[in-house]
Amino acid sequence: MFTQRQGVSALDEATLAFLVAVVVIGLSIVVLSGYHFLAASNTRWIPRAGKAPGWFGLVNAKRDFIENGAKIIDQGYLKYKDSAFLVQTADMERIVLSPKYLHEIRTAPESILSLREGMSQRHLGKFTTLDVILTSHLQSSVCKTQLTQNLHALIAPMNEEAQFWLAQRIPIDQPSSTVLGHDTLLSVVAGISSRVLVGLPMGRDQDWLRTVVGYTIDVMQASAGLRPYPTLLRPLVAPWLGCIKRLQRHLDTAHRCFGDVFAQRLADPSRTEGEQNVIQWMAETATGDDRSPEVLVKKLLFITLAAVHTSTMAATHALFDLCVMPEYIPLLRKELDEVIAKHGWTLAAINNMPVLDSFLKESQRINHPGLLSFNRKVLQPLRLSDGTVIPAGSFISMATSSIARDPEHYPEPDRFDGLRFYNKRKASNGDSSKRHQFVSTGPENLAFGFGKFACPGRFFAAAQIKMIMATIILRYDVSFPDGQKTRPQNTFVGESIGPDRRQVIVFRRRSDV
Repeated sequence: MFTQRQGVSALDEATLAFLVAVVVIGLSIVVLSGYHFLAASNTRWIPRAGKAPGWFGLVNAKRDFIENGAKIIDQGYLKYKDSAFLVQTADMERIVLSPKYLHEIRTAPESILSLREGMSQRHLGKFTTLDVILTSHLQSSVCKTQLTQNLHALIAPMNEEAQFWLAQRIPIDQPSSTVLGHDTLLSVVAGISSRVLVGLPMGRDQDWLRTVVGYTIDVMQASAGLRPYPTLLRPLVAPWLGCIKRLQRHLDTAHRCFGDVFAQRLADPSRTEGEQNVIQWMAETATGDDRSPEVLVKKLLFITLAAVHTSTMAATHALFDLCVMPEYIPLLRKELDEVIAKHGWTLAAINNMPVLDSFLKESQRINHPGLLSFNRKVLQPLRLSDGTVIPAGSFISMATSSIARDPEHYPEPDRFDGLRFYNKRKASNGDSSKRHQFVSTGPENLAFGFGKFACPGRFFAAAQIKMIMATIILRYDVSFPDGQKTRPQNTFVGESIGPDRRQVIVFRRRSDV
């Protein structure tokens, strides 16, 4: 029987719980505000672009960046491109450094500047599984070494997947198909990447492919969804978020598909010795704490995050550019016909497509994947050659997109010139011509990073994008729907820049192929 005493007790418990919640939230706000105040005191010497967070303006400053990020970064770069400026982004405050510092900070040890710590903290790795990258460099070393060194042996299976997945999305028995450009290329990139990552038959498993595509999206949604909450409340909120639940399902799918595979290969790698795929190389080279199926599955998922969506965006941008500038198609087809007739679908062919290489690099320059890159967390105070000191705990970045559109680096930077880098290579001699290749990095083009932590999988990514674009150019005439003469505007989500996912492309099969 429910008594008055029980009712009072229940009421007291509810009141106590409410008061505790209020105190926790209040303390979290005070701590967070204090943290931002103390952090700001260490960087007051740095001028700011965009709104300052202040004590209670963090939400407004973040909203300002979400709505006007491109304008804020461009203005900051133009005004302070020879020094540094502060900006409050959608996730955290950054110190955006001048590219003049690149050559001295690119060799800084990870004990001072950490890409991995920065990525894990920005994307709340504790909740999104990205903290797995902190255990070792295995995920990057496999891509930098084994994947790149064995690329010549992977071209044939990559081409097989390109043909297979294009046929799935653009039926070969129809003279014309109208499809979503981004989603079509996402399927193709995911299929090719999966073949290289895990081989057949699992590379075509639909549950695994849904995980490959969905994992990255849910990591980004989870970090964005949790970040507004105070640190103390995130463990309480996380289990209720749909994206966190989906991340767990992605992890479960990956374990179901590859947990036993990793266990078997760790126990007896000789059984599959000679297989040319990433899971084999991971099992062969894993040491210490990495010799765990659970860890390797998470690292495999991280590689999909790094590989699939960025390559899809680059290929989609290039396809859109081709649709509005069809005058490049005859020159591209001539080059592709000649090189494939000479080399077939081989790495030699991929490496001898200078016109396509230039077109892709120019498309990437105009349509950078993000406003900022070279993101690092400063673990120890960093003193630069001019006396500038970057305090520990800071995050540094470079204004990637603004740098790539600086007229000091590129004449007429807002004009698309598909032969810009082709002509630069022709005008250069010897090794200097390599500076203008699609995969090359430099202070004026940071799409693939710079220094010892430049994108380790960029040679694979470039080969994949070239293969997809070459196949499309040779097999189809592509265009926007009748009446559309202009390229759709890029979409901006925080600091990310992407192609319009709603844009459809008309693929007309060439009658002479």
